Amino acid sequence: MVALLVATLGVAPAGVARRALGGKPSAAVWNEEIKAAWTQAYASAQGVPANYDIDEIEGRIPSALRGTVFRNGPGNFERGGQRYEHVLDGDGLLCRWSLDGATGRARFASRFVRTPEYAAEEAADTVLHRNTFGTQPASGPLGELENAFDLVLKNPANTNVQSWGGKLLALWEAALPCRIDPDTLEYVGRETFDGLLPDGALTVASGIGPEVDASLGLGVAFTAHPREDRKRGRVVGWSWAAPLVGSSLSVTVHEWDAASGALLASTPTALPSAIAPHDFALTDSW
Repeated sequence: MVALLVATLGVAPAGVARRALGGKPSAAVWNEEIKAAWTQAYASAQGVPANYDIDEIEGRIPSALRGTVFRNGPGNFERGGQRYEHVLDGDGLLCRWSLDGATGRARFASRFVRTPEYAAEEAADTVLHRNTFGTQPASGPLGELENAFDLVLKNPANTNVQSWGGKLLALWEAALPCRIDPDTLEYVGRETFDGLLPDGALTVASGIGPEVDASLGLGVAFTAHPREDRKRGRVVGWSWAAPLVGSSLSVTVHEWDAASGALLASTPTALPSAIAPHDFALTDSW
């Protein structure tokens, strides 16, 4: 909260030089120690894929504790010597911790979300796709104009991982979920929930109708932050598409049975702004 207030009010802490909005940080802020810390924090993960028993355990795993925890986040920040422009363009790295208190064992596994885009860039050892936060293929003789009309964004699948109805999904804000094999962590494919979510190259709605959108190769994205309503045993999330014309955002709120994955409801609506929301919360009334 303190950091948020400082950033909002523009008040610099004592001993820290202020800088103009949008300018480079001062040498007092961006010093060698800070540079080294950030470089280490956002170094690309090594030794992936991994799958091994955790031998060094401090204390004892409770005998009644048994389960698996999945985590997801950016784990690769460069390709072919080109550093990604932003950490949130990093390729998604899935991690899994499995605990068995009855045997006292713990196991770790990790694997990058090997989407077709990831596999193609790995094989070519170069950036081939545009990303949300500025990473894009290297420019040729025409400079950045060469990428000006490349409207398809790469799905790094790096924001969240959720499981319901027997499906494990790696999620990103502006694409379809990536279905993951929970045993191997291998990429299975784009998840449309049995055709519920249209799969297209662009997350755009024509405003004419779903048949026209499908004929134009337009699709939708799914939120990276679905929420579980534990009181009702439901998972709630939304799909969206940016308008081709106009200023409203086409949104459909979906509800699934958390245990079976059966679709319970889909409610279309529109938001007054063309900007997709990031997250949401559930209450008894909404």
